[in-house]
Amino acid sequence: MKTINLKLMLIHRGTRTHSITQIEPIGHMSLAEMMASKGIEVAVFSGELLKGLEFLKTDGCDVNTVVALYCDYENQSAIESFSQEIKKRYGAYVFIGGPQTVGLGEGFLRTSRADGIARGEGEYSLYEIIRNIENEDEENWEKIPGMCSFRKDGTYYDNGIYPAIENLDELPIITGKIKSSQHQGINHMAVMSGRGCPFHCSFCYEGANSKNVRRRSVENVMKEIRCRLAQNPNVKYIFFGDDTFTLDKERVKDFCEQLKELRKEHDFVWFADAHVNIVIKYPEIVKMMVEAGLVRMQIGIESCNQHIIDIYNKKIKREGLFEVVEICKKAGLPQLVGNIIIGGALETRETLDYTFNTVNEMIRAGRGMVEVVSTFYMPFPETAMSKNPEAFGIFVKDEAALTSVGDFPVIETETLSIEEICAARNEFFEENIKLMQKMLRDGEIPDEVILESYALSEKYSLSGMWQGLVYSRYPYFDAQYKARIRGDKLIKDYDTETVFETHPQRIALLSLTPELAEEIPILNGFVYSPFEFEVLTYTSGKLTINEMAELLFKKHEQNFGDLHEFKCYLLETIKKLESVGMCVLSGSLKAKDEDKEWVKQEKTVESKVKNKVILFKLSTIGMEIAGFSRNGAFLGIYGLASYLDSKGYDATVCECRPDQTIDFLKKFNREEVCGIGFSVDFENKHVAKKVSATITETFNIPVLVGGPEAISLNEDYLRQSKACAIVRGEGELAMVRVLDALKENKNLDDIPGIFYINEKNECIDRGEGPVIENLDDLPFPAYDKSMTPIDYSSLYLMSSRGCPYHCVFCHEGALKRPMRQRSVANVIAEMRHFLLKYPELNYFNFCDDTLVTNPKWLDDFCREAKALQAIKPFQFYCEADVVSLSRRPEVLEVMVDAGLNRLQIGIESVDKDMLKIYRKNISPEMVETVVKAAYDAGVQQVFGALLVGGPFENREHIEKNKAFGAKLLRLGPGMMEIAPSIVMPYPMTDIGLHPEKYGLTIYDEQGLGSISDYPIMDSETMDRREIMGAYQEYLQSFVDEVKVMLNDGDLKHEDILRCYKKAMGARGPKYWINIISHHKPTLTAYYTMLARESASRIVDVNPVELPNWRPQRMIEMWRDVDFSEGYPVLWGEALSPFEYEVMKYCTGKSTIKTVAEIFYDRFGKPFGENFDEFMERLIETLKVFDKKYWLLVVPF
Repeated sequence: MKTINLKLMLIHRGTRTHSITQIEPIGHMSLAEMMASKGIEVAVFSGELLKGLEFLKTDGCDVNTVVALYCDYENQSAIESFSQEIKKRYGAYVFIGGPQTVGLGEGFLRTSRADGIARGEGEYSLYEIIRNIENEDEENWEKIPGMCSFRKDGTYYDNGIYPAIENLDELPIITGKIKSSQHQGINHMAVMSGRGCPFHCSFCYEGANSKNVRRRSVENVMKEIRCRLAQNPNVKYIFFGDDTFTLDKERVKDFCEQLKELRKEHDFVWFADAHVNIVIKYPEIVKMMVEAGLVRMQIGIESCNQHIIDIYNKKIKREGLFEVVEICKKAGLPQLVGNIIIGGALETRETLDYTFNTVNEMIRAGRGMVEVVSTFYMPFPETAMSKNPEAFGIFVKDEAALTSVGDFPVIETETLSIEEICAARNEFFEENIKLMQKMLRDGEIPDEVILESYALSEKYSLSGMWQGLVYSRYPYFDAQYKARIRGDKLIKDYDTETVFETHPQRIALLSLTPELAEEIPILNGFVYSPFEFEVLTYTSGKLTINEMAELLFKKHEQNFGDLHEFKCYLLETIKKLESVGMCVLSGSLKAKDEDKEWVKQEKTVESKVKNKVILFKLSTIGMEIAGFSRNGAFLGIYGLASYLDSKGYDATVCECRPDQTIDFLKKFNREEVCGIGFSVDFENKHVAKKVSATITETFNIPVLVGGPEAISLNEDYLRQSKACAIVRGEGELAMVRVLDALKENKNLDDIPGIFYINEKNECIDRGEGPVIENLDDLPFPAYDKSMTPIDYSSLYLMSSRGCPYHCVFCHEGALKRPMRQRSVANVIAEMRHFLLKYPELNYFNFCDDTLVTNPKWLDDFCREAKALQAIKPFQFYCEADVVSLSRRPEVLEVMVDAGLNRLQIGIESVDKDMLKIYRKNISPEMVETVVKAAYDAGVQQVFGALLVGGPFENREHIEKNKAFGAKLLRLGPGMMEIAPSIVMPYPMTDIGLHPEKYGLTIYDEQGLGSISDYPIMDSETMDRREIMGAYQEYLQSFVDEVKVMLNDGDLKHEDILRCYKKAMGARGPKYWINIISHHKPTLTAYYTMLARESASRIVDVNPVELPNWRPQRMIEMWRDVDFSEGYPVLWGEALSPFEYEVMKYCTGKSTIKTVAEIFYDRFGKPFGENFDEFMERLIETLKVFDKKYWLLVVPF
């Protein structure tokens, strides 16, 4: 008896239009569960053809393997060649299933060399096939209904279609344990609640070929959903993919009740199909479904011409479409999507116009709810239209669809050519988008509809056409709505009193907005007055409107009667900024009445242990958009939590917005909380101060303030924050002593490293506390103590503390703490610990400056890190000093071998005098050495910053830095990334303490008008506006240099391909491909395919083998080819008749030799060419297409 292993595969050619399978292969998963229940080893693959071959090689494939392939209309040719290759390489059994099999027969089976075709539902038939193989009784295949194969004598038999499975509940449910690797951890789930279709549309496979409708029981479906949610709690979107979900009103009601209950445990939304007549007959089911979480529903429109609707056998009325729109609007459905067929039955220019106009009416009526997509008619097998096309007024020109990958029509009608049909689809798309964008500009879309769309996008990753093609195209409003989804509000959301306690927060970085650096700033159609721009700078999220008014009133009081009048004027100004999408309001940080109830909660009978410490890291939206905030990034508080736990406390970490702090605090039992800590930095110290004061005043819980900014906080801050103590320096030792003292009702007088108010109301500053000498003694960070979600795929590490350098602008180097390095063994142990603990972990971020300073330590680390890769592959990022790396650049290759993919180095300036002022003991030559070595070693990205707005900076410095940046980009093409960084007077730095030494004037010492995006100092030669202009000049110059390299050919193919390959990773650098794709969008599809190794350039294929390769276009015919001039124009280039015909067949479905055979009699023979000469001309044409990034070639 044979032992068989099964591979269930959904494969396709990766093209621009069909590059990746997003929805889970639900049919394969059902088959897999059935086979697994019978004890058969099974694996599932869904993806591109060449990746499928890799899967078989990696997973194992031989003569005892059964490969079951799913075949549909689009992938038939891919299945044919893939099956041939499997038989050639492995001699495995191959069987073909799927909807297209009803149109396949003996010819396909012989060409594909497959062992059989299994028509119909496959759970039982596939099992019978495999059981007969195991028993070496393959002659019995002929007894299996639906089986088509060959007898031993070579004759063909055809057993029709396997009977429909009546009781679907008898099948094993999909557990989620067996799935393709491409769908591991995805946030959506496909579910089939039934099979079959009661409708019989003349164009549709499902209605024409499925038999009776069969529904699974609600209990059976819900059992499956629960099981799969347990396997993958990341799911946010459930996709009911069958046509039967809404057929039975009572069944829908039962589903909705159970889904509503399940959503109390899991936060998800869902999609379903519905028929127009069902919605009209039972309008109440839509509201029922919406209340249960339905957010997107699809209806079939196909055409808006009644005579075409009738010939399609749709059995609906045009007027019914508008009834459905109104029913769905009334029910509060967020998204209603319809689809139309372009170039179908009886189609004329007039019918197209009528459909387009009707669809526009529906879109207008939906006001942000309705979106309509289009498709070409395709002659699916065994449908009424494919059996008798003439009766429907269509003429099939390419029955095998060799010229289409869904992007090109294969039929004509009596009055419309293929080209006219193709152009009509693009016309419909463009007309739709223009209408939708106009409706948005004209204010026709209700604010609540847009907000709901953003909620679905941000919370559930569900973006429809309105979101992706309309709202997101207006970047400032896009950012504003995203901010509102995160919790911010507008002025209209507050009453006239509470609004003044909110914090205006801009949602665009000033440094990245060139228009704002102009003498007269104009942005988003709004001309900023000097006062409006000043207000914009102070919308940093650090000041309430009241505080902003008090700050600015002193400067403008001569123009106003009193502060109240000024406040009203300020509010109107903020409203103007809000109206053009520039700001939102973050909430008040004062306690609300309901918050005070937490203090009054009843004490429990049992005595609670008062040992909980809540450690907060507050992030403003400004920090988020500036890239300073990601949960898990603030390593210090996770290490502190772990240390506190080791000392008997129960610490919890919370990374949240300031106005969420009290809500998170209230999740705890008041009696158990003994202390609260805030980690403060330059950006969040202002809001932390306010929240600290609120907590102390309202709840009387001791608050400690620490973090990198704590060393500079003064008496005003201490008193205003009402904190119990400010912990200066490293927090572990001091914080435990403070908590112990509070627990024992002792004073804090003997505790070093704190700043506090004693019993006499005196401020006592004990300076910076003692450091942890042996860092190996510290426990590993307690990421699992976070109450806010952490992305465990990437964690942060410190290999040391302290900094040996003393740059005048840097906070870390200004402190007095000595440098201490952990042992290599300790660092590796931590990495191993987390790799084993978190399966998704694959990246480490080293956030100290000293990883490379000690050569022996680095060598030992690289050796051990490389060995650690055997547990699980990972990559890492580190910061490095240029001096150490320039002394032995060869170590970069060793670091890459150990997992390094991203490196950050300090550049600051190319001017040697400036470097001396900065106390940077480096030279430009050192930087060049490191960049070149990193490129040669294969580092994926090197990032370096150039300071702007620094000491004595002038135009000469800027020009020299721009030239140096351009040189570095050329030394590391595709790798080097350079950005400017504004010099900020951080506390305790020499620049911060003595700006006059450096020719600097500080205007905003506390940084109230900046989120590190706007200078708060002037230099001797540049004011703040000019500094911001220089910042943007740097950015643009580096982008322009990449463009020049691209245009001049200095950016080689290998460099571009390297960019795209690197960018494919979860944390791959995107800087270069963002510039390339924006400047030359034609490269994106081309290099993405190459980077995925899904296709090849013609020049990389052996010329002898080339005729057997298949040209595959990287364009979409209906989107990219313009027929409006009467001839085809592709991306601005007119195509000759020969070029056009060749491009049509570049679908990956035909070999170059086959294409030559198709066209020889038309384009070769009449011109006296023999076949070989014509083939050579065809290949030269394809090479031209390849050089223009229009196509690639694939082997199968």
